[in-house]
Amino acid sequence: MASAISYQDQFFYVSNQRFGLLIEFGLEVGEKSAETDAEKSYVAALRERNNAFYPGYDLAIEEEFPSRDERKFWSRVFFDLAYLIFRREIGSHDATFWQYSAVGDAYLLARIITRSVQEEELGWHPKTLASIEADAFYEKGINVRL
Repeated sequence: MASAISYQDQFFYVSNQRFGLLIEFGLEVGEKSAETDAEKSYVAALRERNNAFYPGYDLAIEEEFPSRDERKFWSRVFFDLAYLIFRREIGSHDATFWQYSAVGDAYLLARIITRSVQEEELGWHPKTLASIEADAFYEKGINVRL
């Protein structure tokens, strides 16, 4: 049995263990990065709903995250989660076999949530840890030695 993550007609399956880790790590990242009262309430609400999740749960983005602002928040959180797993800053790193697929699952979840926002707000993208790093890299410019 696996858990489905969906938005309208798009979906992907993850193992029940992976689903639990995505939510657990997502809550951890969300808790640390929530700045406004609204964002803190999104974390609290998901933490509360998490108690009702069960093996084989089908997480429908449009139902779990009904407002655009909430989907914007969770999009950023799951992109940041993928980045933090990649950088080995979250999760158990005694073994590495799980990391590549966890990064992919977190990234895919973030992309699906982003798509749900972009249907209402064309061209929107979240300000993530990776995009902040990229901005800093490109601000340095290109060093050419002659």
